[in-house]
Amino acid sequence: MNSLTSEFSSLLSNALTSLGHERLFNIGFVFTVETGFIPSSLAEHFDSTNSNIELAKMVNSLPLNSFWQKNHNIFNAELVMSNQLCHLIGVPNDDSLIITLSYSNISKCTSFEIDRSISSISTEHVAHLSLKYKNLVSVPIKCAILEITVGQYPGLCGIPEELISYIVAKLNTSDLYTLMRCCKKMYLSVINNQFLWKTLTVEKYKKTKLSADITQQPIVDWRIAYYEANRLTSGRRTNQIIRE
Repeated sequence: MNSLTSEFSSLLSNALTSLGHERLFNIGFVFTVETGFIPSSLAEHFDSTNSNIELAKMVNSLPLNSFWQKNHNIFNAELVMSNQLCHLIGVPNDDSLIITLSYSNISKCTSFEIDRSISSISTEHVAHLSLKYKNLVSVPIKCAILEITVGQYPGLCGIPEELISYIVAKLNTSDLYTLMRCCKKMYLSVINNQFLWKTLTVEKYKKTKLSADITQQPIVDWRIAYYEANRLTSGRRTNQIIRE
């Protein structure tokens, strides 16, 4: 686990210590910060030269409920993106919380349900919640702000890692190799994605006559395994050097 993931995992763990609607709002708050939004109370201590790891550490140094207010059962937090003020609002709706992120006249929202987000929360479910939230809420608002303030949408390097992984999983191998040549970050995002290469390897082996279950073998690097599967399906042989 890299340090960035570790810092935000710690933040999320803090969010899960609360209960009910407060816990749901804290989860949304962490996902928003992870997208790059800065709590307004920390804005003067954080600038573009700081990393997201430093931001996570700053947020982690204080209780999460110190970054938002609750008034008449409605949660509200102020955050900053590119020096623009945004509002994160949570409105209870029976057993769910409708979370809205707004900037100027632009708003995006989604809902988190207590029974799904609380009673059986898991790493996979958190990843699903994060992807859903960022796709529907935080990334669209981030793009809108950067389009207005900078004049362009952020590139792939400006979106969260799990969204990059989601996009990468939809590409064929030809497009993957093209993406890897774009920049160092995209190269590392693809080459280090063992789940992606494992999926590609299994698909390749399905096209061969091999009956062995490749997923049960002790494979360290699935990218190398994919190259071997590709060689088998293409019928190419490994060159051997014969010395007399």
